[in-house]
Amino acid sequence: MLEVLRNDLFECAAEESKLSGFYVLRKCQPLIPGFLPQVIVYENSGTIINPETPAVINSELFRAIEDGDIASISPNGKIRVILSRRANHNTLLLTERCDNRCQFCSQPPKDGDDSWLLEQAILAICAFNLDGEIGLSGGEPLLYRDDFIRLLDTTIEHAPRTRLHVLTNGRAFADLSFTKSVAKRTEHITMSFGIPLYAANSTIHDKLVGAEGAFNETVKGIINAGNSGINIELRFIPTRQNAQELPFVAEYANRVFTNINQISVMNMEPMGWARKNWDGLYLHPLEYPLLLENAAKISRQNSTPLYLFNYPLCHLPEHLHELSVQSISDWKNYYPKECSSCSMKNQCGGFFASAKGKFLQSPQRYV
Repeated sequence: MLEVLRNDLFECAAEESKLSGFYVLRKCQPLIPGFLPQVIVYENSGTIINPETPAVINSELFRAIEDGDIASISPNGKIRVILSRRANHNTLLLTERCDNRCQFCSQPPKDGDDSWLLEQAILAICAFNLDGEIGLSGGEPLLYRDDFIRLLDTTIEHAPRTRLHVLTNGRAFADLSFTKSVAKRTEHITMSFGIPLYAANSTIHDKLVGAEGAFNETVKGIINAGNSGINIELRFIPTRQNAQELPFVAEYANRVFTNINQISVMNMEPMGWARKNWDGLYLHPLEYPLLLENAAKISRQNSTPLYLFNYPLCHLPEHLHELSVQSISDWKNYYPKECSSCSMKNQCGGFFASAKGKFLQSPQRYV
């Protein structure tokens, strides 16, 4: 097993496996019951205070959490810490459904009603009550439109300090009425939306996302959202099929759209369908530095920041290092052994833990 920066997966003992669902993890006696049931985590059996209270005895888990973190406990005894006060990023899955079928999707969509995920997310956000940012992802988080609005309203009421960053394909914003409903809530909560545009034309974008007409809906959605005052992070994943489009998308972002607060260029994650389609999609960053430079130049000229996400510094020319962000979530971020003596390790974003075997693009010697 690869050593990630922060482990988020643990196990219950057999006698504790009757626990199932979302829980608030406590390291002291539970407070007044709130949005989720609570379970006390003990370092060892000798520290148990109240045997009548639901408990988990796990020293590794005890040392890995803060009081009030949120976990999902499955019937097979697996404990996944889904909201952590120690995490560099916190993200909740709202649904596994999606109206796109992206060739590089790291979370391949599933059909069927899974609205319970959104319901649990609402409770988790309120119970966690973070003075910070929580990401909302999918699938496509805006498919359950009325329920998404309810999530916003509940967050505004019970966790008003929490900022939300929503990863969406933006197609739902083609519905102006829905867009205005979301925009109205931005008056009461800090919120932004990460929306990908993989080309400046429908042919390439629709092919990559596996949905005819998606480009037109996404573009219309971004226009509606921007004109309504919704903050947008425009995302782009370079592949063999669309890397040449990056400068055109940067130009498009500044000529066609409003309220784009940044452009994020994302190195592809080797998970889900990206693994299946890897050979036909993946393009090593050192194969397209000029495209990155041109896109960055266009963005600077238009005063829109452009950043590079998920890139090891040794895979970028040195003059692009200033654009690189340490963006990989700590529970899936690792550094191969070759990185141990690198002088740039502390500034580097490292690698995805899923990048192993043929998916690992070896670290380059930094001179």
